[in-house]
Amino acid sequence: MAKLSQSKQLIERIAALEQFVCVVKEAQAAADYHQNEAVDLSIINAESALSEAVKSLAQYDRPNTAKLLNVAWFYAKFAQDILAAEATEHILGQGTYLDLVETPKQVQTWFEDTAIRLEKRLLSYEGELLDAASSDEEDGK
Repeated sequence: MAKLSQSKQLIERIAALEQFVCVVKEAQAAADYHQNEAVDLSIINAESALSEAVKSLAQYDRPNTAKLLNVAWFYAKFAQDILAAEATEHILGQGTYLDLVETPKQVQTWFEDTAIRLEKRLLSYEGELLDAASSDEEDGK
Protein backbone atom coordinates (compact mmCIF):
# COMPACT_ATOMS: atom_id res chain seq x y z
CA MET A 1 0.00 0.00 0.00
CA ALA A 2 2.93 2.34 0.70
CA LYS A 3 4.22 1.98 -2.86
CA LEU A 4 0.79 2.85 -4.28
CA SER A 5 0.62 5.90 -2.03
CA GLN A 6 4.12 6.97 -3.10
CA SER A 7 3.21 6.51 -6.79
CA LYS A 8 0.04 8.53 -6.29
CA GLN A 9 2.06 11.35 -4.70
CA LEU A 10 4.49 11.32 -7.62
CA ILE A 11 1.62 11.42 -10.11
CA GLU A 12 0.14 14.41 -8.26
CA ARG A 13 3.55 16.14 -8.33
CA ILE A 14 3.86 15.48 -12.06
CA ALA A 15 0.43 17.00 -12.67
CA ALA A 16 1.20 20.03 -10.51
CA LEU A 17 4.55 20.60 -12.22
CA GLU A 18 2.98 20.30 -15.67
CA GLN A 19 0.50 23.00 -14.68
CA PHE A 20 3.30 25.17 -13.31
CA VAL A 21 5.35 24.82 -16.51
CA CYS A 22 2.24 25.68 -18.51
CA VAL A 23 1.74 28.86 -16.46
CA VAL A 24 5.37 29.87 -17.02
CA LYS A 25 5.06 29.20 -20.77
CA GLU A 26 1.94 31.37 -20.93
CA ALA A 27 3.71 34.15 -19.03
CA GLN A 28 6.65 33.97 -21.45
CA ALA A 29 4.28 34.14 -24.43
CA ALA A 30 2.51 37.14 -22.89
CA ALA A 31 5.80 38.99 -22.29
CA ASP A 32 5.76 40.76 -25.65
CA TYR A 33 8.34 43.34 -24.55
CA HIS A 34 11.26 40.89 -24.60
CA GLN A 35 11.86 37.19 -25.21
CA ASN A 36 14.66 35.72 -23.14
CA GLU A 37 16.55 32.73 -24.50
CA ALA A 38 17.44 31.51 -20.99
CA VAL A 39 13.73 31.35 -20.14
CA ASP A 40 13.00 29.43 -23.35
CA LEU A 41 15.78 26.94 -22.62
CA SER A 42 14.67 26.52 -19.01
CA ILE A 43 11.12 25.75 -20.13
CA ILE A 44 12.40 23.19 -22.63
CA ASN A 45 14.58 21.60 -19.94
CA ALA A 46 11.68 21.50 -17.48
CA GLU A 47 9.44 19.81 -20.04
CA SER A 48 12.18 17.32 -20.87
CA ALA A 49 12.71 16.47 -17.20
CA LEU A 50 8.95 16.01 -16.76
CA SER A 51 8.82 13.68 -19.74
CA GLU A 52 11.71 11.64 -18.33
CA ALA A 53 9.98 11.58 -14.93
CA VAL A 54 6.86 10.06 -16.47
CA LYS A 55 8.97 7.40 -18.20
CA SER A 56 10.82 6.72 -14.96
CA LEU A 57 7.57 6.35 -13.03
CA ALA A 58 6.30 3.92 -15.66
CA GLN A 59 9.41 1.82 -14.97
CA TYR A 60 8.67 1.95 -11.20
CA ASP A 61 11.89 3.87 -10.54
CA ARG A 62 10.47 6.14 -7.85
CA PRO A 63 13.76 7.65 -6.60
CA ASN A 64 14.74 8.69 -10.12
CA THR A 65 11.23 10.02 -10.74
CA ALA A 66 11.46 12.20 -7.62
CA LYS A 67 14.90 13.44 -8.69
CA LEU A 68 13.66 14.32 -12.19
CA LEU A 69 10.68 16.17 -10.72
CA ASN A 70 13.06 18.24 -8.61
CA VAL A 71 15.07 19.06 -11.74
CA ALA A 72 11.89 20.05 -13.60
CA TRP A 73 10.81 22.28 -10.71
CA PHE A 74 14.24 23.93 -10.61
CA TYR A 75 14.13 24.82 -14.32
CA ALA A 76 10.53 26.02 -14.17
CA LYS A 77 11.17 28.13 -11.07
CA PHE A 78 14.30 29.62 -12.63
CA ALA A 79 12.33 30.59 -15.75
CA GLN A 80 9.58 32.11 -13.61
CA ASP A 81 12.08 34.13 -11.56
CA ILE A 82 13.80 35.49 -14.68
CA LEU A 83 10.43 36.46 -16.13
CA ALA A 84 9.51 38.25 -12.91
CA ALA A 85 12.82 40.14 -12.91
CA GLU A 86 12.37 41.18 -16.53
CA ALA A 87 8.79 42.30 -15.90
CA THR A 88 9.98 44.41 -12.98
CA GLU A 89 12.73 45.90 -15.10
CA HIS A 90 10.27 46.63 -17.90
CA ILE A 91 7.80 48.28 -15.54
CA LEU A 92 10.55 50.45 -14.09
CA GLY A 93 11.38 51.65 -17.59
CA GLN A 94 14.84 50.19 -17.93
CA GLY A 95 16.09 49.64 -21.47
CA THR A 96 18.48 46.83 -20.67
CA TYR A 97 17.04 43.39 -20.10
CA LEU A 98 18.52 40.35 -18.39
CA ASP A 99 20.21 38.39 -21.15
CA LEU A 100 21.93 35.42 -19.59
CA VAL A 101 22.70 34.06 -23.03
CA GLU A 102 24.43 36.44 -25.39
CA THR A 103 22.85 36.92 -28.79
CA PRO A 104 24.92 36.33 -31.93
CA LYS A 105 24.80 40.09 -32.59
CA GLN A 106 26.34 40.80 -29.15
CA VAL A 107 29.12 38.28 -29.79
CA GLN A 108 29.78 39.73 -33.27
CA THR A 109 29.94 43.28 -31.86
CA TRP A 110 32.37 42.15 -29.16
CA PHE A 111 34.63 40.48 -31.75
CA GLU A 112 34.55 43.55 -34.00
CA ASP A 113 35.41 45.88 -31.11
CA THR A 114 38.23 43.59 -30.00
CA ALA A 115 39.62 43.38 -33.55
CA ILE A 116 39.61 47.18 -33.85
CA ARG A 117 41.43 47.58 -30.52
CA LEU A 118 44.01 44.96 -31.51
CA GLU A 119 44.59 46.60 -34.88
CA LYS A 120 45.18 49.97 -33.22
CA ARG A 121 47.59 48.40 -30.76
CA LEU A 122 49.50 46.62 -33.55
CA LEU A 123 49.76 49.84 -35.55
CA SER A 124 51.07 51.59 -32.45
CA TYR A 125 53.71 48.88 -31.96
CA GLU A 126 54.62 49.07 -35.63
CA GLY A 127 55.15 52.82 -35.28
CA GLU A 128 57.33 52.33 -32.23
CA LEU A 129 59.42 49.69 -34.02
CA LEU A 130 59.86 51.96 -37.06
CA ASP A 131 60.89 54.85 -34.82
CA ALA A 132 63.37 52.64 -32.97
CA ALA A 133 64.78 51.31 -36.26
CA SER A 134 65.23 54.81 -37.67
CA SER A 135 66.92 55.93 -34.42
CA ASP A 136 69.31 52.99 -34.65
CA GLU A 137 70.15 53.87 -38.27
CA GLU A 138 70.84 57.50 -37.33
CA ASP A 139 73.04 56.41 -34.43
CA GLY A 140 74.92 54.00 -36.69
CA LYS A 141 75.77 56.70 -39.29
